[in-house]
Amino acid sequence: VEEAGGRSMRFCGGRVDVEDGSSSEGLKFKFPPNNIGAARLKDNIRLLGMTLREFTALTGGGHALGKMHVERSGFTGQWTTDPRHLDNEYFQVLLGEDWETFNVTSGAPTGAAGEKEQAPLQQFKAKGKGLFMLPADLLFRTDPELAAISEEYAADNDLFLDDFAAAWTRLMNADRFDGPVGNVCDKQDGAAPVPEMVI
Repeated sequence: VEEAGGRSMRFCGGRVDVEDGSSSEGLKFKFPPNNIGAARLKDNIRLLGMTLREFTALTGGGHALGKMHVERSGFTGQWTTDPRHLDNEYFQVLLGEDWETFNVTSGAPTGAAGEKEQAPLQQFKAKGKGLFMLPADLLFRTDPELAAISEEYAADNDLFLDDFAAAWTRLMNADRFDGPVGNVCDKQDGAAPVPEMVI
């Protein structure tokens, strides 16, 4: 992330008791479907123990880097013009473009014996450009609370990068427990405490 343009971020390594991570399979968070409304999205953000600001920053950072893969998610395309660079372009594109409905068919084979053909998934394409958004992305444009944060980030790259780094650091180090109230990451030499959860 830092090599892509992000701030320097503290990282506290994870478990050392299991080499292959197999015992963590049950911990995978199953995020709700992509076509959820703003109220349900906000409920899920709170269940994750995050603030709207943290989740907005993480979404913008995650979608600034990389692209959608039809064979994995059913969706296609990239959110920004340079998916290898972390900056506030996701928010500028989200707020500044006109979006048209775009249907994409799943990358999974269809019509094979015993398989049902899947209906196309709906996403959005910037008018006249090869940039795409998911229905959930547009909530950061249409919901008043999320849009206000998105507008701040679109206007101020430094603010976005600072907030992304803080949210990423808290997320990566949040569950490194040391007793009932401690965090092992806070014991690293010179480490600033992991910010407390604010809901």
